[in-house]
Amino acid sequence: MNSVLKYFPILILLVFFSCKSRKKFAAPKKEVVGKDTIVEGSKVNVCENLLSPTLKSWTYFSAKADIEFTQNDDKKNVGSNIRMYKDSLIWISVNLFGIEGARILVNKDSMVMIDKLNKKYTVFNKTYIETMLGSALNVSELQNLILAKPIYSLSLYQMLMNSETNLKIRCTQPKVLVSHEYQKQLFTIDSTLIEDRTAPHYALIKYSKFASVNEHNFPMKNEITAYNGTSLVNIVMEFANPDFITTLSFPFTIPASYERSK
Repeated sequence: MNSVLKYFPILILLVFFSCKSRKKFAAPKKEVVGKDTIVEGSKVNVCENLLSPTLKSWTYFSAKADIEFTQNDDKKNVGSNIRMYKDSLIWISVNLFGIEGARILVNKDSMVMIDKLNKKYTVFNKTYIETMLGSALNVSELQNLILAKPIYSLSLYQMLMNSETNLKIRCTQPKVLVSHEYQKQLFTIDSTLIEDRTAPHYALIKYSKFASVNEHNFPMKNEITAYNGTSLVNIVMEFANPDFITTLSFPFTIPASYERSK
């Protein structure tokens, strides 16, 4: 886990989900986007104008998933639960060896990880996370990545390709390039690519098995490939029981006896 965190803190927020039971969901809904909303060759941002109607509002989100994590031929399976409060919190409970082994809380200023097996905790401040990632990703943007939505505001993207069946948009940041490829039938993101402009590091997330969940088109399977300059990390996540309706709590207490890791 430490190696993944060192090079791609964002993957920590994607890796640790899990599940036992599974629900069946309806087929994903097609988004209705009128052709007259495309204003090419004008001052209107094409990406924002075309894709904004496909983004659904939400307040709470929760899910479980089965995770397969592979690095340097070392394969591990973990389980966990994730809860999110829009624009504010990401809460993750990690199951190891049949018990809760860790708990993670990401807020607007930091990420705190409690290691329950070793009775330790670690605090990563916002500056550290931004330095490691090479970009100022806030909670909202991390949540967008988990939910297969554009990471940044659509006004920051440029249209790279727009065919009858697919489109590709890109956001250029000082140290990072972020690209999203859409499947236009449902207006869902098929893949997100994060590229480090200063080093040969990248993370590729492929989304599939979209289902309509509380009127949201949600990917029930994510496949992640990340390269940290020396090795590849592969992650396959099978989600279950996604929920955008239930009001959630976010219990997170560090016992006084736990030692803070440096």
